[in-house]
Amino acid sequence: MKITSIDAFPFRLPLRREFRWAGLRIDLGGFVFVRVNTDEGLSGFGEATPLPDWGGDFHRRGGETQKTVVEMIKSVIEPALIGKDPTAINACHLAIDHVLRGNSYAKVGVDIALHDLWGKAVGQPVYKLLGGKVRDRVPVAHMVGIMPNDDAVEEAQTAFADGIRAFQIKGGESAKRDVALIRRLRDGMGDDAVLRLDINQGYRDVKEAVSVIEALGDAGLDYVEQPAMGLDRMAEITASVRPRIIADESCWDARDALDIVERRAADNISIYLAKAGGIHKARRVAAVASAALIDCDVNGSIESGIGTAANVHFALAESCVTMPCVISVNASEGRHPCKAGGNYYLDDVIAEPLPFSDGCLLPLDRPGLGIDLDEAKLEAFRED
Repeated sequence: MKITSIDAFPFRLPLRREFRWAGLRIDLGGFVFVRVNTDEGLSGFGEATPLPDWGGDFHRRGGETQKTVVEMIKSVIEPALIGKDPTAINACHLAIDHVLRGNSYAKVGVDIALHDLWGKAVGQPVYKLLGGKVRDRVPVAHMVGIMPNDDAVEEAQTAFADGIRAFQIKGGESAKRDVALIRRLRDGMGDDAVLRLDINQGYRDVKEAVSVIEALGDAGLDYVEQPAMGLDRMAEITASVRPRIIADESCWDARDALDIVERRAADNISIYLAKAGGIHKARRVAAVASAALIDCDVNGSIESGIGTAANVHFALAESCVTMPCVISVNASEGRHPCKAGGNYYLDDVIAEPLPFSDGCLLPLDRPGLGIDLDEAKLEAFRED
């Protein structure tokens, strides 16, 4: 089987409500659809979720857009992969890296499609290609964006009623607001909920960060995600506070994970398929975390059903992914199982809802990603 062509185009899903975090300047819901085609008639589906104003420490990572992702796939990656065996994942990544540095969002869309193809070719779900599942379900953490506290409490309580028991609360713009909100959420949910506050690198001063995080701990917070920019600040904060610190923007690839381990810059790591450049390289991040006995979650930029399916397969197979994952629960219009929990879009391009029960996403047991596309909706949501 040989790759004959790669399709890539932008699409956008309608939001259920606005979801915003510190530093985010554009709306969520913009994607690039990727289809890798072969001479045997099989095709694999992938997805990228580029955000031009979100990225790594000191603006050294990220910066991709839907337009740049499409251009890099069509002008650079596709020519490098024509004629290659799509199931030879190692060789395909070597070919891509030979012609393209960075651009992890362009790479992740192709990588997911290659894994989907591989699974379809051998008749196995992706998680079995990764060594088999080590858990039977993936607990979901619902993201609560920056909004007035009353609205945030209502959003979280609605998701709690949907069965969600873990929450990523966006913050970092006002310490007073964050502390008051965490206290209200803890008082309302008791000890049944896992609460993590995502600062998105919002604290510039270590002393301020330590003081606020201690107050957040007193209010009932369990985790703080990426409180500051740079490993020096992260290490000092991690050593000084009670709530556990999660590295997100500071950890894109296995080299970053090694640096975090060596410098003790975080207690936990948030793994993105997109930051690493796909499932193949995200497994290297997980390998470093596993060797260092660091627990992880799978996170992202709130993918459509295509990207979420890839996240679920990865989370099922990686032993270090023990934390609730900040990923979406995807379904087409009128078929979502939740009012709020994991529910970010009014519609989707997958034909059937992702399997969900008791606050968890369940395995997709069909070959490849285990999803079917609604081609009519995909065409309707195209932006080109």
